[in-house]
Amino acid sequence: MEWNSESLENQIGIQFKHSDTLRLALMHRSYAEQIGESEQNNERLKFLGDAIVNLVITDYLYHNCPYLEVSNFKGLRDKLVEGQRLTKLWYQLGLGEGYPFLGLTQERHRLRLQNHNPFEEALIALVGAIHQDRGFSQARNWLVKQLIAPLLERHLKKIKERSSPNKQLRFLGDAVLKGIVADYLYGYLPNVKVGNLNDLFKELTSKDNQSNFINQITTEELTALNLGNEKVLGKSFKALLAAVYLNRSAENDKRGFAETENWFVERFVDQEQVLRKAIRLLMEDGRSQKWIVRHVMGYESKDYHAGRDRFNQVMEG
Repeated sequence: MEWNSESLENQIGIQFKHSDTLRLALMHRSYAEQIGESEQNNERLKFLGDAIVNLVITDYLYHNCPYLEVSNFKGLRDKLVEGQRLTKLWYQLGLGEGYPFLGLTQERHRLRLQNHNPFEEALIALVGAIHQDRGFSQARNWLVKQLIAPLLERHLKKIKERSSPNKQLRFLGDAVLKGIVADYLYGYLPNVKVGNLNDLFKELTSKDNQSNFINQITTEELTALNLGNEKVLGKSFKALLAAVYLNRSAENDKRGFAETENWFVERFVDQEQVLRKAIRLLMEDGRSQKWIVRHVMGYESKDYHAGRDRFNQVMEG
């Protein structure tokens, strides 16, 4: 299928560096199967987009609504991601009649009324694609402009005092953790299906792992981070991660997300172990060693022997 993204990019208001990423966001599973490219669908981008949307909304509420309780944060977040609201935005952008690419027999106006319809899913995948192609700050700015500000901006108050600062910080940290783990897994494990990514995501973000992470932080390291409020940050990994994110973002707004992710991965993630667990999940699903070496580990056919050696090294670790 010939693909020209220029007019679509103008409708969305984002110029993509790699138009194939935009195309992937628009590939519903039904269409991908219809054209014989079943694995080239938008489900991985939706996995990423879910976490990015959650973080963008949480970040906005944290910075613009300090006077609200965390329970209000949750209510507003849920309201913003209602399926029909996302579907309405998709159509307001002028995308509903042609996108996403569908292989379904039902008419679009009927699909539009369904819960978890292809349009809301494509919008989430689109946010994932913007983040993947242009970075977190671009995805954040686009989502604030298109979804969040139209609903909330006129209701904002000028109150700066935080109602529950520690709870709000942990709430933000939860979203940061989910965002950076989803982004890390998406990039580190190409072509791995969403089901496997979810298994690894749940493990990396589990309460047990959060306890392990915070226990690894020494008093000296916490002091060196120079984040303040050490008594609170030393007890909650979510609060600590939020503080790192806020600090990095204050220093460089465009790089804050990426630098927080780099710090987290380098400090707490055993990447060999993550890859080993991913390989085991893939082999349980029937994937061959050759497929994993080529499509997940990234070795070209001419380098297969080196890839096989690396595969064995990982599995023996």
